[in-house]
Amino acid sequence: MKKGKVVIISGNKRAGKTTLTIKLHKELGFNFYNFDTLTDSIEEVHSNLEGDPYYIKLLEEMVKFALEFAENYGVNSVFEYIDFTPELMANFKYKEQVEIYYLANLEANKDNIREDMKKYSKPFDWPAYCSKEDVERNVKFILKFNEELVNECKKYGFNLINTKRGEERSKVLNELTKQISETM
Repeated sequence: MKKGKVVIISGNKRAGKTTLTIKLHKELGFNFYNFDTLTDSIEEVHSNLEGDPYYIKLLEEMVKFALEFAENYGVNSVFEYIDFTPELMANFKYKEQVEIYYLANLEANKDNIREDMKKYSKPFDWPAYCSKEDVERNVKFILKFNEELVNECKKYGFNLINTKRGEERSKVLNELTKQISETM
């Protein structure tokens, strides 16, 4: 039996994380775990957990089981979340047993972030960015987080993938999907 693999996707907003994880799910049959959905659900039930790094403990437990399924049944899994920062993942218990990718549009500027927020936002999350204040808050966040990702990925030895924009983004994500599939 072929051994499966576990992949963790993190990075900046509107960098293609969900697009890549859905590609891995649809094209390569990966189980897909979106931590935005998981943590939002947990926080809804247990509001006192907000702000704690409980999601790293949750990720460790989920990855432990995913690694067992990969080893025993050849099952592939992908986990996606913006808050799996390089600093947090530097001490992640299973970092040597999984593939970790950070995504960011390093060509981002104020104008194209505004365009990309509208273009790449899912229908269920675009309303949250309708006010000018929310858009501008996210523009600042994305630019600052890009800088942090560049510095932290270098510091902690993680690869940072420049997902670019438009057709270039599709090429980058297709190439990364191919790279992941070649090591299966």
